[in-house]
Amino acid sequence: MIKNLVISLVSLIVGATAGYSLRTVKDPGDQKSDQSSDTAKATGSSGTLRDSVKSTGAAEDGSVRTASSLPDQMKDLLVDYDPRSALKAAKKLSAEELQSALALLAAMPKSADRDSLRSQLYAAWAAADPTTAWKAALADPLDKNSGVLLAAVAGVLAKTNPAAAIELAMSLGMGGKRGIVMKNVFGEWAKVDVAAAIAYTNAHPEHPVESYYLSHGLSKLAEKDPLKAANMAISFRDKSMRDYMLTILMGTWGDRDPAAPLKWAQSQSNPQLREAAIAAAVGAWAKSDPSAALSYVQKITDRETRSNAFKKAWGDWFKNDPDAATTYAASIKDENLLEDISFQFGYNTEGLSPKERATLLARLPEGKTKEGIYRTITDNQIRKGQFNEALAMLNAMPDSRDRDRNVAQLGQTWAKTDMAAATAWLKLQPDSTDRDLAMTGYASALARTDPIAAINWVKSIPDAKLRQGALVNIASSWSRSDPTKAAAWINGAGGFSASEKRTIESYKSLSGDYMFNIPTVGTRR
Repeated sequence: MIKNLVISLVSLIVGATAGYSLRTVKDPGDQKSDQSSDTAKATGSSGTLRDSVKSTGAAEDGSVRTASSLPDQMKDLLVDYDPRSALKAAKKLSAEELQSALALLAAMPKSADRDSLRSQLYAAWAAADPTTAWKAALADPLDKNSGVLLAAVAGVLAKTNPAAAIELAMSLGMGGKRGIVMKNVFGEWAKVDVAAAIAYTNAHPEHPVESYYLSHGLSKLAEKDPLKAANMAISFRDKSMRDYMLTILMGTWGDRDPAAPLKWAQSQSNPQLREAAIAAAVGAWAKSDPSAALSYVQKITDRETRSNAFKKAWGDWFKNDPDAATTYAASIKDENLLEDISFQFGYNTEGLSPKERATLLARLPEGKTKEGIYRTITDNQIRKGQFNEALAMLNAMPDSRDRDRNVAQLGQTWAKTDMAAATAWLKLQPDSTDRDLAMTGYASALARTDPIAAINWVKSIPDAKLRQGALVNIASSWSRSDPTKAAAWINGAGGFSASEKRTIESYKSLSGDYMFNIPTVGTRR
């Protein structure tokens, strides 16, 4: 086999106060006339702010400042802002004062603390009057796109009336705003009654509920009763939700009692659930003793359970210690297990340098697994436009159908990304099968805009089988862009067989911007 892809051509790679519907803030001049009234409220003569809320900010002498008016109180709460203190203060305000405070804050410069304080004000309002608070949040111009204020209201309601909170969230219709509200509704409900929240989720698969909405509530339960939490997690009907929660809980449980999660997992009577539980338990075990966990996995007789558990445990190990995990993988004799991790290896090495990746790859034995890893990595590199890196890896791969596909794919992707650079690079390539494979991909991309030029390029390929396969791709592409001219060429100068014409016709109806036919090499040179 000749590896002649030239990698040196690096230089060719080019790679809101207006419209506020609540009570508005008065003009500063008008506020002066009301100062005595505000002071009276702060000192308790009105009874609404009898206990002035203390700020977390301190004066220069170290004494704690006390709010003397609603505007001052809001400003003081933003000094060394603390959400819990803000909520405590907000709960002491009347509905009228909450509306005034919201308007005051809306007039202040935007900041994360200001927005959080407004959320706490809405939460306090919802505790007293959720219906009015929800209507106000819907009309609040500062919550037009985010839904954070609506989430604050619905989250409070969810603690006492989750069904009503869900109904409000669903009334928002499709979009990101609803997702934010649903997240808070189920998150707050799970803090109060996680079992009921899970039961509702299982009973209503039509509702858009993500597993992580419930993760905090379930994790808190796991701190007290990991067995109960695990039994709840495995009850999820949605597989992705179940696997997600089991992974989290097994890790927490395993930290306290390493043997308990696996024992519990093995006790599950449902084969599918047992498989999921064992994979999660082994993954947790692998955090403390990956070698022992993987040795256990290799003794599992059920193929599917063994495969899932191994991928989970080895993948987590690799993320934390690529060097040790690769060394262990190199010692495994089970080709099926090695093949299971080929995608994970390729995916998890994307954050490594080419030299680091090459060092790890050198430790793996030659065979199907290594070829699969090369394929995964080069696929990702080509997709990202890292053509030189892909070329280096392709030159290290043995000949195979997968390698041929990737070389052709590189030629096509590069041409679509930068036709001029790909053309210049291709002209530098020495005569070889690799050049011809890259040319087939290049011509497939060129055929979208200039099929005649693509045909002329392909005609220079000496391998008749490879050349004819490339012409089929050009004919298919041309048939989609200009059926009349393409048909004239196909039935005339194209020289296609009846079988090839049927293939072209079948590709013609397909959509997509890729090679439908991967040309086959006749004779390598």
